[in-house]
Amino acid sequence: MGSRKGDFGDGASPGKIFIGGLAKDTTLDTFVKYFGNYGEITDSVIMKDRHTGRPRGFGFITYANPSVVDTVIAETHVINGKQVEIKRTIPKGSAESNDFRTKKIFVGGIPTPVTEDELKNFFAKYGKVVEHETIRDHVSKRS
Repeated sequence: MGSRKGDFGDGASPGKIFIGGLAKDTTLDTFVKYFGNYGEITDSVIMKDRHTGRPRGFGFITYANPSVVDTVIAETHVINGKQVEIKRTIPKGSAESNDFRTKKIFVGGIPTPVTEDELKNFFAKYGKVVEHETIRDHVSKRS
């Protein structure tokens, strides 16, 4: 592996982003050159399959200056002809702490016969439901 600068592995630094949807032929060199246009990079990796060694289509970039992340996220990025998806990384442990909280959950695959009240009552066992909505298809009215 060699020595790496940065804190890859202990969660995330404020300057770290996730890049998904990478073309399989994207090299680390191309990856770093592309994102290096935005600012100084302290760490970079394209994740590979443990067994085959082939790229898994996603990686991480860590910038020295965390404010660069806002600029990168605001733009659309196409690398090797493929649009990639960019997200902030969430530091390990923050999901349990108050740094990162959401009160909203998404529930998919709800059977059509389930009513809004049945859904609300099911989740009410876990805490107070303040808002719920079943999204329905405009034409078929199915959930």
